[in-house]
Amino acid sequence: MGRLGALRVTGKNSSSIFKDSGKSAPDIARELDVEALVEPAVMFYGDSIIIQIKLIALYPQERQLFVEDYMVDRSQVLNLFSKISKQIADEILIELSPEEERLFAKSRTVDREAYDDYLKALGAIDFSRESLYKAMEYLNHAVEKEPDWAPLYAGLALVWLDIQQMGLEPTSITSPKIYANINKALELDPDFSDSHTSSAMIAYLMDWDWEKSEKEFLKALAINPSDAGSRVFYAHLLCILQRYDEALPQAQLALELDPLNPNMKLWTSFVLMAVGDFKSALELGEEVAAADPNYYMAYSVIENAAYYYKDYKRVMEASKHLLAWQVDFKEVDRIFGENGFVAANEEILRQLELIAQNGFVAPVGMAQRYMMVDQADQALEWLEKGFEVRDPNMPYIATKSYLLDSLFDHPGFMEIIQKMNLPFPISEPVSTQ
Repeated sequence: MGRLGALRVTGKNSSSIFKDSGKSAPDIARELDVEALVEPAVMFYGDSIIIQIKLIALYPQERQLFVEDYMVDRSQVLNLFSKISKQIADEILIELSPEEERLFAKSRTVDREAYDDYLKALGAIDFSRESLYKAMEYLNHAVEKEPDWAPLYAGLALVWLDIQQMGLEPTSITSPKIYANINKALELDPDFSDSHTSSAMIAYLMDWDWEKSEKEFLKALAINPSDAGSRVFYAHLLCILQRYDEALPQAQLALELDPLNPNMKLWTSFVLMAVGDFKSALELGEEVAAADPNYYMAYSVIENAAYYYKDYKRVMEASKHLLAWQVDFKEVDRIFGENGFVAANEEILRQLELIAQNGFVAPVGMAQRYMMVDQADQALEWLEKGFEVRDPNMPYIATKSYLLDSLFDHPGFMEIIQKMNLPFPISEPVSTQ
């Protein structure tokens, strides 16, 4: 339904939270700030799927616009979704554009086990190491069943990109996987918006091709204007390009489209930090961590935002969640208690430097940590390494999100920015505080 450009369609992650919640339709509508709800009831009968769809309008009073029953083979579920979306558009008197008509007219069957694995992969990701590899396992299993379905390859490209950005594998391993999968996805279906989103992210995180990235984001949003993920990462690109006045509205719209999605809150928080609103970013990070103490990415936000406020205890707790699989925190905690924050981070860096001698450590993460202990020369050395290996976090270094702003006027830093063909950082980005 996100393809209907005349509608603002709430993201699946937010709407699915109300499953079995017992809340009334008006209460759900108020919480999501929507005017109508699509309420499905789903049953399986052998290889068939039975869906009843109700369209409920809430204003000026609650009323059922229509109810319809559908029964199709599970392999036809994607075509059914298109049919239902068109019927809803007709019911609320939305005239489809020729491009929307073309997209909804496309037909596609899909193996039911592959589709189930695809949904499991999407639901598995919380950006921890374990969740990313589990999602990859589901997607690879699905490819065995449905080798010509573009979403599987777009998903694999994005998982490998996440693994690369989290510093879990070196680019020599991840990059070939990313390019192979995204090229396959675009070849199989150039009209799948997620493929263009992935392509846009690869263009800015890996290729540093800012122009291509923006074009791909705009293609994705033309196909699916309600895609919150495309909007929030387009906002990231705009921050990278120092276009903060454009970035913030995109991020705010993304959060409006998927307000209860923890990932959306965290991705938005990076934009908030980039524009100088560390307070709101910290609140979002802590909100996600409070709901799920094991939500890995929340601690990346908390670590950076808490450091801005010099709340070193919270920084150390967040670092522990992020680095527990690499660093012995018994020793770090002892040093923190006896000698303070700088000494504790120097111990973290000592351990990570040992790992880096024979393994992979994310360069930008190391640069950021060296800045926490006020060692600019070492930070610049790691940024040079990040440039050499094309660390996917490098495009963010000229935003405040990565705590490198005290380097912004350093000649060595400016040289790296020039080599990446990035605009020089704005000293005081737009602030929402």
